[in-house]
Formats: sequence, structure tokens, C-alpha cells
Amino acid sequence: MSSDPGWALRFEGVTKTYRERTAGSTYRSARAELAARRRRVGGRRAAGRRAADAAAPTPTPTRRALADVTFEVGAGEAFAVIGPNGAGKSTALRIAARVTAPSDGAVRVRGRVGALIEVGAGVHPELTGRENIWLYGAILGMSRREIAARFDDMVAFAELESSIDKVVKHYSSGMQLRLGFAIASGGSPDVLVVDEALAVGDARFQVRCLDRMAELVRRGTTLVYVSHDLASVQTACTRAALLVDGRIAHLGGATETVDAYLRWVDARGDGAMPSLAPTAGDGIARRVFAPGDEVVFRVPLPAQSSGDAASEGQRRRPVTVGRPLTIALGIRDGHPWNVIGTSFTLPRGWSGREVRCRVRSLPLLSGVYQVWMSVDGDDAGGRWRQISSFRVEEPDARPRPLWLPAVGFDHTWELD
Repeated sequence: MSSDPGWALRFEGVTKTYRERTAGSTYRSARAELAARRRRVGGRRAAGRRAADAAAPTPTPTRRALADVTFEVGAGEAFAVIGPNGAGKSTALRIAARVTAPSDGAVRVRGRVGALIEVGAGVHPELTGRENIWLYGAILGMSRREIAARFDDMVAFAELESSIDKVVKHYSSGMQLRLGFAIASGGSPDVLVVDEALAVGDARFQVRCLDRMAELVRRGTTLVYVSHDLASVQTACTRAALLVDGRIAHLGGATETVDAYLRWVDARGDGAMPSLAPTAGDGIARRVFAPGDEVVFRVPLPAQSSGDAASEGQRRRPVTVGRPLTIALGIRDGHPWNVIGTSFTLPRGWSGREVRCRVRSLPLLSGVYQVWMSVDGDDAGGRWRQISSFRVEEPDARPRPLWLPAVGFDHTWELD
């Protein structure tokens, strides 16, 4: 590791294991656990070490969430942690936020840490919003004077002026999220740790959170951000780590780490992440395009004979073939809405065929994009879900900030 004093967060050979719950096991209260330990100690003293060892319980199975993870984040840097589900991303953030400790290795953090790693994190459901601001602020290391000076700004950012004296357990999940993020970010933390909890908020609040994070980074706060939204990772962060199976698979610039993740997805091809890669006009699957390229999105349709019942083991009912089906495609750039989109109603007899959406001239500017699909006619009820990701590159173009438009158009500027 570098001895550069400019770091804000360092992971040094961090390993984290958890005890697995076995079949039939139950959770015990802290009081019951302490009583059981006292009985075990008394039994060892009475019967001797050999008898106690013979009666010792079978070791509990463990699960390794992180394995020998090493990286450092510079002071004032925006750093992302990406990877598939179960890769250890949230565990890494919990360790960085000092919510849990590593099983081996060391984590070093400089300064005050603000964290939003799940909805409701840092807020107590039996306290009011006002009481939570004072409590959580004190836990973050803020003085009473600091809390008082920033109290009104926190309430305003969370948009809870009319509910600040209500008990938090009566808040919606969105209100709890706004309160937690307002406190975590409003205390001017030296390190801000943010997980996918932001996805719970509405679209407008998500954008405000991204703006707040960017503002804090400009002021010198270190950001550690976990997200499946590769567009926001590339535009909001300068470096990133790719975690796979609890280990670092790639560490470097945000754009190259996103590319490494997309290559990993392509190599897997087993459903670990939706992988219906778009193709160029010549039919070759690609992950990188340029503005104006022809792009084809291909969606294979299931072969079904009827939709009356699901076959054994299926998790969703099959789509009914005997009636028309509407498929909608949307492309997103890190915001929770489509920047461009279209839909197509399939005629009867679509079973087992393939539907293609051909975009003759891609109107998108540089950035990472996700392809989302909604099917109106299956049991999902038209719910949007991500099916692919790709990147658009312009020659010599820098990553596009999230607040700038994603769609380009043919135009010129003239001055008389």
C-alpha cells in the first residue's frame, strides 16, 4: 500500500465471514446468550476441560462475504464499488461505515463518517424526526451548535416540515430515506458512504441526492458509492472497484472498471445479470457504440402453447399466446426514467419468434446506458426491468455529467 497521507479510507487485506443459520436454528436474545455462556463456563469448571471439549457444540457453518480486499480512497475522491448481487458490496460499505468489523485485516478511516446503507439506517422508529436529527447528528460527532445551525436545512432538504414532529415509525419508506440522507449528508461528513437505498426514493429526490453528493465532493468530502446504475457510477465517480465473489476483480478508473464489469457479464452469459447485448447493424453483438451508429435490440420471445397454467418449477406464469402482446423498450442514463423509448404490439402467433427494434441513428451522447423492457400481457403487469447495458463513446469526449442532456440532435450554431 502507498504511504501517501492523502488517503481517507483504506482497506488492508480485509476478510469478512458470517455465521450461517442452520435448519431449525433460532435467534436468542442477548440475555439468553449470556446465560448460556455462563452455564457453559460453569460446566467446564465442574467437569473438567476434557468433558467440556467433548460436549462442545458443532462448529457453525460460515459464509465468506469478503476475501483479502485491499484498496484505498483518496481524500476528496468519488469512489464506486460495483459488481453482481452477492459480490460483497454492501458488506464492504458496512465495514467502511463502522457498522460491522472485519474478521481479518484492517480498515482505516480518517474523519467523520456519514452513511446511508439502507432505508431507515441511523433513524430510530420510536423517536420523532426532530429527535432523530439530534440523536443521529450526535452519533455522527456533530456538536449541539452544529446541529442547531444545520437543523432547518436538513428538514428542508428532507421536505419534512409538516412531519418533523411525528414519530418515524409512521413515516413512509421514502420519508425515512429522505430523513436519513438529509442527516448523513447535512453534517458535512469527511467520508460519505451511500448504498442502493437511494433507489427507494422518487425520481426527483434521487436527482437531488446525486446533486448533493456532487456538491459535497466539490467541498472535499470523500464519497464511497455502491450502485448497479453504471451510468451514475461513470459520471459521478472517478475511480471504482469491481467485486466478484468477495474479491477485487478490477480496480482503476470508473470507465475502465465499468467496461471490465460489462466484459465479465458477457463472459458469464448465465443470467447473473441480464445480458441481451445490443448488436450493430451487421448483427455483431457490441457493448460500445458511437453517436449516429445503427443499433439493433433483439428480444427472443418464449415458445408457449398456452398461458392457462405454469409448468412445475416456473417462478412466473407464462405469457398467454392467444392474444396480442405489447413490448416497450426504454433507455436510461442514470436517472430513473427513460431518455428515449418506444413500444410495439405483437400480433397473434408470436410464440418462439424474435422481435427486433432497429435504431437507425443512435441519438445518444457519450455515457453508459441501460436498456429496460416492459411487457404488457405477462404476470409482471408491465413492470420495467433492466435487460442490458452498453456505452456510447465520442472521440476525445469526457464523461457527460448526469445533469446534462443525454440525447443529441443534428444542429448548428450561427452568429450574424
